[in-house]
Formats: sequence, C-alpha cells, structure tokens
Amino acid sequence: MKYIYQKNAKLVGHIEEKILCLLNSKDDWIHDQYRESFIIHGTIYSSNMPFHPQSISVTGYFQDEETGKWIKVKNGVAILNSEDPSISWKMSFEDLVSIHFKTGKYIKLKHPINPNLKRIRNFN
Repeated sequence: MKYIYQKNAKLVGHIEEKILCLLNSKDDWIHDQYRESFIIHGTIYSSNMPFHPQSISVTGYFQDEETGKWIKVKNGVAILNSEDPSISWKMSFEDLVSIHFKTGKYIKLKHPINPNLKRIRNFN
C-alpha cells in the first residue's frame, strides 16, 4: 500500500460552526439549504506522518490554493477563531510552526537542613 505526505483536498464547513473538515477533492459536498458553507480548495501537507491517499483524518498544514494562506489541521479538522475566522489563516507556513528545545540537565538534591525538602538545580 502506498502512503503519501501531501494531496489536493478541500476544507468544508458551515459558517456558524467555525469548524472546517477535510474532504478529498473529488468528494461531493452536499450544501445545507438553510445555511451558507465554506468550501476551500487547496493542498494538505503532513511533515512527519504519511497517510493513505483517500484518508481524511490527516494531521498537518493546509494551504488555500486561491490566497496561498495556511491553517493547521488536526485529525482532519481545522478550528477557526470564534470572533474572527480570518485570523486563523496565516500568510506564512512558519507562523504556524513552533519549535521547543529543552536544554540543560536537571537533578534532584536533598535539602541540606531538612532532607524531606527537595530542590531542583539546573546545570548548563
């Protein structure tokens, strides 16, 4: 079975719900007759977990093909900001990614006067 890291897809959802769900680009989206819907075509990218070409439960980053903006998708769902959905979309992919480094070595030491108390000391 062949797995991929990117594919053409679309995000769809109702405007009032502030949630967009990932669908395959060929899948039909039945519009609800009583409410307006978002339909955004683009590409979903997953950097570290390959997925089946027909999968819709992808975790990664979606780029809108019309505007070039990015949004984070987790398990096939993108959550929009409740006050202003447009601020959930970022102009740059780098605005969505954060990297954390843990440095130093931490050891637990007994308190010199009261051995029941412990303190943590950082050695860089």
